[in-house]
Parts: sequence; structure tokens; C-alpha cells
Amino acid sequence: MPQPSSAPQVSALQSRSTAMLVIHGIGEQNPYETLDSFARGLFSYFRSRLHLNPAIAPLAVALKDWTQAGIRITLNSGPDPASEKHLDLFEFYWAPETEDKLSWKTTLQWLIQTDLTPIRYFADNLQEMMSARGKSFGSAFAYSLKLCLREILRVLLLYIPLAAASLWLLTWLSHPRSVWNSLQPIGAALRLYSIWPKPLVLVFYSAALLMVWFMLQSVSAYLRRGAQSIQKQAGAVWLGLASLSAVVFFLLGYSVAALYSVSLHPLWGAIFTKPALYALLAVAIAAFCRYALSAYVADVAVYVSADAKSKNFEARSAILKGSSAALARLLADGQYDRVVLAGHSLGSVIAYDTLNELLAQFNGVLGPLDDRPGLPLKLQQLQKLTGLLTFGSPLDKIYYFFREHLKDDQAIRAQILSMLYSFRKTPSGRDYSPFEFNYQFHQLDHLVWVNAYAHMDPVSGRLNFYELDCDNQQAFPYRIPGLAHLSYWGDPNFYAYFAPRLL
Repeated sequence: MPQPSSAPQVSALQSRSTAMLVIHGIGEQNPYETLDSFARGLFSYFRSRLHLNPAIAPLAVALKDWTQAGIRITLNSGPDPASEKHLDLFEFYWAPETEDKLSWKTTLQWLIQTDLTPIRYFADNLQEMMSARGKSFGSAFAYSLKLCLREILRVLLLYIPLAAASLWLLTWLSHPRSVWNSLQPIGAALRLYSIWPKPLVLVFYSAALLMVWFMLQSVSAYLRRGAQSIQKQAGAVWLGLASLSAVVFFLLGYSVAALYSVSLHPLWGAIFTKPALYALLAVAIAAFCRYALSAYVADVAVYVSADAKSKNFEARSAILKGSSAALARLLADGQYDRVVLAGHSLGSVIAYDTLNELLAQFNGVLGPLDDRPGLPLKLQQLQKLTGLLTFGSPLDKIYYFFREHLKDDQAIRAQILSMLYSFRKTPSGRDYSPFEFNYQFHQLDHLVWVNAYAHMDPVSGRLNFYELDCDNQQAFPYRIPGLAHLSYWGDPNFYAYFAPRLL
């Protein structure tokens, strides 16, 4: 059922007491980083955009299963204490559950296999795409042809070249002798500087380059944080010391080289040869790919495994169990009038699954006492969940690539899976007769779902497989592809977009 249109409210907070649970995305996240970014963003929004005077304070929470601290932002619009409203922010931290679950090699194999999924299940995808866009088979031949060509070109122009390059790189690096032979001239050149005092030249120049690296890090940190830095003076002092040290070390190296007639030309000549440059480049690319696969792609590979027989299913279940318990605790807490759920990147997929999990628990038939949810929710408590925020969300892509595919004759199994993950899902358009279910599954029709994405953020996108009001999906003009996926956190316009709709 399409959600009702939600025009932005004039007041800063719609209720006296609101709780918000934020779920982070992929990557090497640290505890409370998500909480820090979101709290600063909303605090600045209330202060700068609404010209209020918010107060911020920590909340000690004795729930070690999912969090130990939260943040309370208090707003008081007048002298009357009864006019005080507050927003409590919490994070659900799930990163440890996927850590070290998959090696980079296993992740790469999974990625290559996944790339061919759209072609393997083209008919299934075509059914979903046409239903989501309201196309009939009689008038959609051109659309079907376009989709087919898109997937074939994706395989030919993207997946196959990437797979070939990855296999070539792995094959080449799997023979250490060839890498060593390419780098051996550099080692031979370095041995020329083993006689005293020639090593001092390399030591001083290396120290100068290290200081330059620290300088660049300091400048980068200043450009990213600027006035928000909590250690401006110390940062400025360190930048000055690093700059001075770089100059001193460079002068020392230059002086020793001039005094003892030490030339670096043999070393430069050994480095700037095609074999050596290729070897260094290949090693650097391999190191980067290995890091990206282990730190980012592996998180997706672990969580999206819907196969209960998979060794990663236990980790996925643990994440979903924890997020459901966290959200249920907030909904059951009598002090909150409204609860909002938010998720970034893969965290938006976890948030969506969490919402469906609570709906399934509520709509399910009660079983034995030891098999019921630890904190069963009543309808009144469940209805306190009034908002869902997804940003940088790959929900459409996750559904398109990683959903559990069925055999063509499994009408009952298909409807069971659709029922369990049915929240605001567009109809599949499948013909289930004569096995079509007749059931009522309670949904949160009042809940407002807001989605933020960026065209230069390859992870995110407009959600087409889910029913959202048109006014509640917006593209943000982030221009840098590598940074667009993280730009939401520090963008004041992002908070100004969703806060009036959800808070």
C-alpha cells in the first residue's frame, strides 16, 4: 500500500519524546562513529537551520547486547518546562559479526559468481521489473529487449573484463619468482648504499617523505573537518612541526649526499623501469583489492546470504536478531511517543529486514513460551514506529542480485517468502492460481519512508521495487564518485531534508 504523503512539519519535533535507532553500513566501522556523525548533524540542523538552542547530553544505557550509550538532544521552545522535547539517538553496531568470516579469495569467487546472476535468472528479474514499473507483457517487448541488452552488455563490457583482469593479477602474483625478478634491480641498487655514510642519505630522504605524508594527512583532515575539529591548536602545531621536520630531513640528506658525493641516480634508474613499475603497481593494486574485498565486499557477502545452509547464515541471523531486539526495546519503552529507524548503505537493508522481522513476529501465531520473541510487541507499541530513513541504500540492487530465487512451479514457497518480506514491496505480478493465499498481514500503513540517494553514489539509487511516495525520494548532488557514498553524514541539506518529514 503506498504510504501517505508527508509534508514537512513546522515544529522541530512532532512529539515530546522521540527515539531514533541508526544502523551503520559496510566498512571498518568503530563503535559510536555512527552515533557521533548523526548526533552532530541533527544538532547542527536544529541550531543552524531552525535557529533553536538545543542541549546535548549522553545517555547511559545498561543494554550491553546492543549499546551502552546514547545521545539526547533536548529542545525547549519556551520558559515552560512542559514545552521541552527531546530526541534520543542510538546506534546498532553489527560490524564484529561479519569480521573475518570470509577470506578475500572466497569473497572474490562469490563476487564473480554473483555478477552472472541477472543473466541466470533473467525471466525472474524481467517479471519483477515489469511488475514494478506497471508494464504489461503485450506492450513491453521493447522494454524486455532493452533489459536483455543491458544485462548482456554488463557482462561483456564490465564483468568479464574485471574478472579477466583479476584472474591475470592473481595468476601473476601467485608466482613470487616473477615478482622478485622484476623487483630485483631495485634490491641491487639499494645494496649500493650499504657502505657508510651512504645509508644516511636514504634515511634522511625517507624521513622527509614520511613527514610530507603526515603533512598531507593533516591538510586532508583540516579540509574534511575544518571548524568542526576538536583539536584545532594541536593540529596546527603538528602541521607546523611536520613541515619543519620535512625541510630539516631533506636538507640533512642533501648535505650528506653533497659532502660524500652520493648520487641517487642508480636507485631511480632501477625503480623507473617498466618491469619494476609494473611489479610495484601490481602489488599496490593487489593490496588495495584485497583490502576492499575483506573490509567492504565481505560484509555484503556475509549478510545477503539467504541460504540457511550457508556457513554465513549464522552471522546474518545474529545481526538480524540483535537489530530486532534493539528496535523492540525502544518500541516497548513507555517513555517514547515515536520511534524512527534509519540505515545507511547495507545498514538500510538490515533496517528493512528488521522491520519485516518485527512484523512477522507480530503477525505470527503464538507458539510455545520458549519459542516466542523475548519481547513480544503489542499493536500499540509497534505503531510507535512512525519513520524509516534509508540513505545510500542498495535495497533495489540487493533485491535484484541477491534475493532468493525460486523454481517456476514453487507457488507456495514464493508466497511465503513474499509474505515474510512484504513491507511496501511492489507486487511481483506472478500468477499463483490455484494456490493463491488468502490472508491478512498487518502492515504499518502510517509509517513514513524517506530515501536519499546520489547519482554518483554507485551503491545507492532510487527505490523502484518498493512503494514510496514520490516526495520522499530525493537525489543529492554529490559529485565525487569515491566520496559520494559517505557524503550524506556531513551534509546539512541531508538533515534538513529528512528531519521535518520524520522527526
